[in-house]
Amino acid sequence: MGQRTKLGRRIVGFLAIGLLSGLGSIACGGKDKPPPPPPEKLGPEERILSVGKAWREMTQTEGFVNQPDVAFIRVTDQFTLHLKPGSRTALVDIDRNELIRAPDGREFHCKVEGAVRSSVKYAWRMEEASVSLYMPGASLPRKCRERGFTRAFKQFPGLTATYALRGDQLIAIDPVTLRSSLLPAD
Repeated sequence: MGQRTKLGRRIVGFLAIGLLSGLGSIACGGKDKPPPPPPEKLGPEERILSVGKAWREMTQTEGFVNQPDVAFIRVTDQFTLHLKPGSRTALVDIDRNELIRAPDGREFHCKVEGAVRSSVKYAWRMEEASVSLYMPGASLPRKCRERGFTRAFKQFPGLTATYALRGDQLIAIDPVTLRSSLLPAD
C-alpha cells in the first residue's frame, strides 16, 4: 500500500509541475508578437481583377432568316472584355465568323472583327462583386471570302449589362433576360 501511495504522489507531482509550466508559458507567451492585422477586404474592382483582367464569352447560333439576301446563317461569336486596374473604360474585342446562305443557294464565309471602347462601373451587389458594362452600338466591317454579299458592315446594338462574380465566372444578372457568362481569358 505504501508503494502505491508514493507512486501516486509522484504522478500527482509530475502533473502539477507540467500544469504549472504550461500555465507559465501561456502567461508569458504572446507578449513578444503583436496580433496579426485583420485581412484587408478587397473592393469589387480588385476582387474581379484578381480572378482575371480579360473575360471571354463564345456563342454559336444558327437559323433560317427570312430576308431578301439571307436565307440561313450560322454564326460563331467571341467577345472578350479587357479590364484595366483603376480605369472606368474597357475594350470589348469582337470576333465573329459567319456562314451565310443566300436564297439562291450561294454561300458566303465572312468575318467581322473590331474593338469597341466601353465604360464600366464596379460595385458590391448583394455581397457579390459586380461590374456594370455599357457598350455603345457599333458598325464593324465585314470581310467575305466570296464576292457578291451586299452588306459590307455588321451593326451591333448597344449593350447595358451587369455581371456578378460567382466563382471564377462573371454571370449576367441584369437584365434578367440576358443569358451570358464570361470566363477568365488571361
